[in-house]
Amino acid sequence: MHWKNHIAKFKPVIKMITQFIVGIAEKSWKGAAIGAISAIIFYLIVIGTYFKTGISSTFDALLFILLIALILLGIVLVTKWLTIIIRNIAPLFIAAFVVIYIITSILPDSFFSRPLILFELLCGGIVGFALVRGIKNVISISLIIVAIGANCLAIYFLSFEGIDNSIAVTDKYWNQNYSSVNFQDPLQVGNYKVNELTYGSGYDKYRPEYGQKVAIKTLSVDATPFFNQSSGFRNYLRKTYWGFNSKNYPINARVWYPSGEGPFPLVLIVHGNHLMTDYSDNGYEYMAKLMASRGYIFVSVDENFLNNSWSDDYNQDEVFTRAWVLLKHLQNWRTWNKTKENLFYNKVDMNNIALIGHSRGGSAVAVASVINKLKRYHLDAKQKFDFNFAIKGVVQIAPNDPYHPQNEVSIKLENINYLALQGGFDEDVFWFVGNRVYNRVHFTDGEFHFKTALYIYRANHGQFNTVWGKKDSGIPDSWFMNLKPIMNGDEQRQVSKLYISAFLDASLKDKKEYISLFKDYRQGGNYLPKEYYINQFEDSKFKYIADFEEDFDVNTSSIKGCKIEGVNLKTWRENALPFRDDDGSSQQTSGVYLGWDKKDATFKGASQYSIHIPDSILKTLQIDPAKNLFFFICNNKIDLDSLDFTIKLSSKNGYVQKSFNSFRILPPPLKTKLTKIDFIYTIAKDKPVEKVLQYVELPFSEFLKENKQFKLTDINKISFIFDKTSVGEIFLDKVGVN
Repeated sequence: MHWKNHIAKFKPVIKMITQFIVGIAEKSWKGAAIGAISAIIFYLIVIGTYFKTGISSTFDALLFILLIALILLGIVLVTKWLTIIIRNIAPLFIAAFVVIYIITSILPDSFFSRPLILFELLCGGIVGFALVRGIKNVISISLIIVAIGANCLAIYFLSFEGIDNSIAVTDKYWNQNYSSVNFQDPLQVGNYKVNELTYGSGYDKYRPEYGQKVAIKTLSVDATPFFNQSSGFRNYLRKTYWGFNSKNYPINARVWYPSGEGPFPLVLIVHGNHLMTDYSDNGYEYMAKLMASRGYIFVSVDENFLNNSWSDDYNQDEVFTRAWVLLKHLQNWRTWNKTKENLFYNKVDMNNIALIGHSRGGSAVAVASVINKLKRYHLDAKQKFDFNFAIKGVVQIAPNDPYHPQNEVSIKLENINYLALQGGFDEDVFWFVGNRVYNRVHFTDGEFHFKTALYIYRANHGQFNTVWGKKDSGIPDSWFMNLKPIMNGDEQRQVSKLYISAFLDASLKDKKEYISLFKDYRQGGNYLPKEYYINQFEDSKFKYIADFEEDFDVNTSSIKGCKIEGVNLKTWRENALPFRDDDGSSQQTSGVYLGWDKKDATFKGASQYSIHIPDSILKTLQIDPAKNLFFFICNNKIDLDSLDFTIKLSSKNGYVQKSFNSFRILPPPLKTKLTKIDFIYTIAKDKPVEKVLQYVELPFSEFLKENKQFKLTDINKISFIFDKTSVGEIFLDKVGVN
């Protein structure tokens, strides 16, 4: 045993060092204690300057001193008691406990590791106590069984999927009456034969499809002016794995394309953040093959090298770079389309381009559409851009919205078609961030553009990508997530295929018949899985009577001259609609909160909210039977499932009115419990419902059925009369005509 001899040589040195440390501790502990106590007393005095009762400063000082004295005394007594216990515990246990505490402080997921250690400490203590008493003792056997049973229950809890506490879709909701519009099935496989290839650097270390098997070799790009990751230990680890860093990022992608002459519209899709070694770019093949068969060149971009690893995560600092790399891909496509020797020569319709992004990729495509129009980098104008591609549409799937070109200034999409998809059981981005981007999309050039969004109740974050799957986080987080309510992955992807296919056809092939689907999800009833959906829609032709963005005056409208009146309302206030995120941040749209309660004796008569429209304004709206009254609405009472009221149009010579439910039945509050229990791991614990606005379109022709003599051109008041349900509260936004 040579190793024992080597250790024996160091024993005198170890003993000397130990004696030195103990000697210092014995001589200096009093001074150290006095120093520590002095520091804490000084700190408490500083804190005490904020202690105000309002009685007097002397009283405040005495009361604060008394409270601190009691706290210090309590700590001393508890410490003394713990010291007695610790003295009787083996030093090895103390050392192990301290080491474990330090390790759990350094390593991630302490929410899991610390309870686990305490749990196993307790179980181990029970077993140890039982063994000391004797294994044949009945009490000992019982204690061992309890410890084993507790561990079995813990394993079962961590492994089972959870409880399906989602809201079941009612027949009343799913079988609503509506005027259907015929359009070609967006899910129908097209007539084109689909081909596949990859392009890339040709030197990928792990993926032959981006190594020797690439069909087209590409040059790497230098991203260091925007995101310098060429130094530092963690970046060294990344370079060791990939073989490159930000000085030479590769341009890699998978391509599905139709056989034929073309030219074909070009669509790029990019994944978001995931474990970089679990490659994400092949997760959209289900969508790519469909769209290629329908006449699109569909490209799934590889940005796995910007994803998180076991050692680090760029924490969204890389979003601009994700966007910039996308535009460098488009530069290659522009070159290939002009190069006779290239497979794609004259086969790419560079006048019709769309970008699709998932998660952080969703943020990237929005940023890319904005910097696409810039000539220089805003943080370093020496960096010139030469992009200016004809990007006609942007799709964000479960996106986040972290990027601010300047402090607290968000990007704004302009004059572009936009679609957002979001799941209610998203356990990563658990609030509808895409709604905020939606509300910042503006149309200013006089051309036709539209924006739309869809909230899918039981969809999650990951199943839009087949690689990511049902678990929106890795272990151990996923052990605590409630996976049972999440919809089937194939069904979730069917929704995304349906909407993205229709969006691309409407945006890049001018098939406007699909607009009806974006206005009303019920138009897709033949193709959609049975589920709760909430949709939003606006286009550049909308005329707004009240969007509640103009001022803080509750009696004024967006159009000057219009007046607003409220009668017998329990709640009447204008404010922003919040998300259910941890900070309750704004959805970046303001509206009016309207509440009523028939049981409240202080209100006599019906509760109503009216917008008065003068003749001069009425002429600009040009109301006729072919047009619609529209507004956005959500139920603001999460404990009330049903909601109905009367909508009344008035003129000098009469009125017409219809119930809201004759047009639309809103879903009940869509509650979600995202974790199994809230004790250890919680997501949106106190905010089980995301308030999502439903776009509602009411044809004026339906009102005329109540009174054919009523003149739409004479409307002078639009009223919301809350007479159908005894109590309730709504959020109302963007009232107008289209």
